[in-house]
Amino acid sequence: MTRGSQAYSALRICWFNGLIPLWRSPLLVAAVFLTPFSFLFFLFVIEGPTNPGLLPFGITGGILFSTLFAGNGMLNDCAYLRLERQLQTIFVASPVRPFSYLLGMALSELAFAAPAIGLFILILALVHPFGLGTLLVLLGVIGLTWLMATTLGFLISTFFRQLREIWPIGTLIFSTLAILPPIFYPASVIPARWQWAAFLVPSTYASQLARVALGLSFGSPLTPPLLNAPWFYVLGLVGSTALFAGLASALSRWREP
Repeated sequence: MTRGSQAYSALRICWFNGLIPLWRSPLLVAAVFLTPFSFLFFLFVIEGPTNPGLLPFGITGGILFSTLFAGNGMLNDCAYLRLERQLQTIFVASPVRPFSYLLGMALSELAFAAPAIGLFILILALVHPFGLGTLLVLLGVIGLTWLMATTLGFLISTFFRQLREIWPIGTLIFSTLAILPPIFYPASVIPARWQWAAFLVPSTYASQLARVALGLSFGSPLTPPLLNAPWFYVLGLVGSTALFAGLASALSRWREP
């Protein structure tokens, strides 16, 4: 198959796994939006009256949470379609390459997350206006975060052997990526001696880079000073994305043993 045919295959996979389900079940959009909005709601109720400056942090967290959980959807869908529907076996026997399958599935997960991401961006623009340049940087952060999360989700999905393993492991991994790190809250509220630990989680780089682009600041600078450098956030996010993409390429089990 030519490159054009591979690209067309990826778009068709996105169509059947992403756009068709959204068209038939629009409530799926609300389901994707509900969890990050719940965190944002409680943040507003608890901290809004006393610290209104925290609201843009929470909205940015909603954007990144929705993006990161595209990886959880990737993990669930790829594992389910492989184990229950035997769909991956069909693609293995076809001329479709693993990259085209991975890209198509990742685009389908982005289709699920895109309405929630777009709505959060709109809310953020109303609460904390920003320019076109900032929007482009924010979209770049979203793109890298999506690639990082979906390649990680695909990699993990190839190692499942039973359906009952999918939900607890996927929820544990992506909750660790999207809830525990400073996604919905400023990293400066973490005790100074433990702030470095937040950067062991790759999603922290995405949140910090998005906040730098938006001009958000709260509390004292992080320690050590390296943790305040924008280039460090870029290096961490790009490096994490490249790492997971490389691991997915090298270790994913495309064919059943």
